[in-house]
Amino acid sequence: MTGDPAAHPAGEPRPAVAVRRLSKTFLGQRALRQVSFDVRPGEVHALLGENGSGKSTLIKCLAGYHEPDEGAIVEIDGRPMPLPYGPAEATAAGLLFVHQDLGLIPTLTVAENFAINRGFDTAPVGRIDWPGIRRRARAELAVLGHDVPVDRRVGRLPVAEQTIVAIARALAGAGRGARMLVLDEPTAALPDAETERLLAAVRQVVANGVGVVYVSHKLHEILEIADRATVLRDGRVVATVDVPGMSERELVRLIVGHDLPGGTAASAGSRTKGGTRGAASRTSRPADTRTWDELLSVSGLRGHRLRGVSFSVRRGEVVGIAGMLGSGRSELARLLFGAQRPVGGDIRLRGKPVRHRTPRDAVRDGVALIPEDRRREGGFLQMPVSRNLTLPAVRRFWRKGRIAGQAERSCVDGLMAEFRVSPAAPERRFGVLSGGNQQKVVIAKWFNTRPDLVIFDEPVQGVDVGAKEEIFGLVSEAAGRGAGVLLISSELDEMLGLCDRVLVLRDGELVADLPGADLDRTTLTRLVYFGTGQSAGTSDSASTTAERALS
Repeated sequence: MTGDPAAHPAGEPRPAVAVRRLSKTFLGQRALRQVSFDVRPGEVHALLGENGSGKSTLIKCLAGYHEPDEGAIVEIDGRPMPLPYGPAEATAAGLLFVHQDLGLIPTLTVAENFAINRGFDTAPVGRIDWPGIRRRARAELAVLGHDVPVDRRVGRLPVAEQTIVAIARALAGAGRGARMLVLDEPTAALPDAETERLLAAVRQVVANGVGVVYVSHKLHEILEIADRATVLRDGRVVATVDVPGMSERELVRLIVGHDLPGGTAASAGSRTKGGTRGAASRTSRPADTRTWDELLSVSGLRGHRLRGVSFSVRRGEVVGIAGMLGSGRSELARLLFGAQRPVGGDIRLRGKPVRHRTPRDAVRDGVALIPEDRRREGGFLQMPVSRNLTLPAVRRFWRKGRIAGQAERSCVDGLMAEFRVSPAAPERRFGVLSGGNQQKVVIAKWFNTRPDLVIFDEPVQGVDVGAKEEIFGLVSEAAGRGAGVLLISSELDEMLGLCDRVLVLRDGELVADLPGADLDRTTLTRLVYFGTGQSAGTSDSASTTAERALS
């Protein structure tokens, strides 16, 4: 563990960026307290902490979106930055950022989003050089090994592809005098194969002498790529450590202040339930409600990507949906929830055929979807937490032409306590909560509708290890009370810990239905990557990628 991270020991390279005594107060509440750390040229410096620890606030201060409290110092190559400064000054000083909200304009195309970042190229006669702009955008995406359609509007892309666009756009500027690139949860929506490509690109950036601040709750990524890590807790720096040689358990202890009862974050879901809900696992859920009657039956379901998928889900069963980006996982969730019309096939719920034309139809039939993008699809950012919690079940509080306020408040207070939403301030805007607490609000509001079928689409994406533990517990709890659960996830370890069965999708087709007794990481990974339990016949590069994922 190092000493003062802002100090500059003799003989060591001068930091690319140094932060000293940075505090930030919002309406009398201190979000950051005397934070000091530095980023060296050509290093990956992880920034760790639970949701609400101050990471995003610190990043927004460095990016010029928030003005730090008086007394803060930010230095670039040893030269103080004049405070306060704005986003344009940050960019001019060589500070590049990919925030959690990505900063993309959804109504513009991918190529237009790249052009806005660097300026629109013009042809000799003064017209915008659209062919050249598209070529440059394709080349910049190719750095990450992707061919996202550059003429498609960003708002129509899946979350994972939007993330890839934002990262590629930032990396495109890393060679033009950049001193620090900040990636805030860059892989939250990415499956393992895409993560490997991103980490390779990050290594190329640091090889060019740029310091990278890497924020992620995926601690195996931190152990793989980071040189040092600074840990925040309650807005304070609790440690700055050298990462090589550390274990995931040691990082968890620094982040939460104690060992988690289930061990490391990767195994937490398989052993314990979060909060005060008690122990539960795939083999220890309450048995009295697990009737195992067939709840959902899907036959020959077809969509834009899905091609004739058939499977079933029983009451009390957790069925995982694994697959790479573009395999059809999220489309399956939309089709079952009425957010997309199927092209063909049948869906039966409780033995009866259903045609959900809208999500409202699905909710009335007892189906709930915890979506992949909680900020865009999970809640109303500008509305209070209380209203977000009760909207799906608002009819329950309707009395004589008006909402019964006392009954609604009692429900909200109970949900916030049960799901451990923090801070316990129901009138606070949903959009200002940390990622983990936003996700708990989304889950709580749908659990409040008492659904029979619960679809979790990337439920722990971008949440800290403590919140992840609690959300894993909620997945088990839903099955324990007799609901059928579909769990869509890019993290294969979650599948092993929580699922009774795992369905593997590849290119829109169901290639495997694995019972719990046959679940192991090697088999599951090879099915996801190659569509077969054996890696024979794959290329050397593909085999290498898979073996990295298995390690």
